[in-house]
Amino acid sequence: MSFATAAPKPRRTGRTATIVVLVIVVVLAGLVVVAEFVLRGVVDRIIAQQVEQSLPQGTQGTVTAHADGIVIPQLISGTLDRVDIASSKITVDGVPLAADVTVHDVPVDGKGDVRDVDGTVTLASGSVKDLARYSPLFDRLSLVDGGVQLSGSTAVLGYDISYLANGTVTAQSDGKGITITPKAVRITNSALDLKVDSIPGVTNTPVPVCTAQFLPESLRVRSLDVTASRAEVRITADELPLSEQGLQTVGSCG
Repeated sequence: MSFATAAPKPRRTGRTATIVVLVIVVVLAGLVVVAEFVLRGVVDRIIAQQVEQSLPQGTQGTVTAHADGIVIPQLISGTLDRVDIASSKITVDGVPLAADVTVHDVPVDGKGDVRDVDGTVTLASGSVKDLARYSPLFDRLSLVDGGVQLSGSTAVLGYDISYLANGTVTAQSDGKGITITPKAVRITNSALDLKVDSIPGVTNTPVPVCTAQFLPESLRVRSLDVTASRAEVRITADELPLSEQGLQTVGSCG
C-alpha cells in the first residue's frame, strides 16, 4: 500500500515582501515629490515676503523669488545655494524700474549674509526723465543710444540761455554713483543768435549723481548699458546682510 506525497506549495513570502517594499518606496518617493513641491512654494513665498518687508525707505513694490535646485537637502543643510529675486514693477523714490538679482548662500533662518550678489536694474525711457531732479544743472533728461540727452539753462556772456546737450553716462569707480558728462551742446533760445562750440560750466563738466542713497549699503553700481529705450544698470556685492536692518540701511556719497 503506497501513499502519494502532496507537492509543496511554492513560497510567495519573498516575492510578497519585495512587492511591499517596492510599494513603500514608490509611496515615499511620491511623498518626497509632493513635499518638495509644497516646500518650494513656501520657501519662495517667504523669501519674497521678507525682501518686500525689508526694502529701503522710499522703495516700494512686489517681488518674486525662486530657490534653485532641490530644496529639501538645502533646507536640511541650512543654506539655499542660489535664489533668483525679481520685480517687474518697483519704485525707488517714485521712479519706476524693474530689477533682477541673483544671490548665493542664503541662510534658511534669515540670519547672516548672502554672498555673490549680482543683478540688473532696468529703467524704461519714460522713467529717466524723473532723474533730472537730482541735479540742479538739468531741467530734463532723456535717453539716447549710448548716453543721455539733457536740457537746462545757464548764463553765458551776460545772456540767459537755454541749451540742449548729449552726454555720456558712466559708473563711478567706487560704485556709489554715476557721472553724466555733457558733450555736444547747442543753444535753443530762438531769439538769441549766439554761436558757441561749448558752454562754460556745462560742456565736459562731469555731474555726479549719487545712487548709493537708494541702495542697501553694500551694493555697488558696476556698469551701464544705455539705449534710446532703456537704461540697464548692473549692481553687485560680495556680501549683503539679509536682516531687515541690513537691507534698509542705505549707502551715502561723501
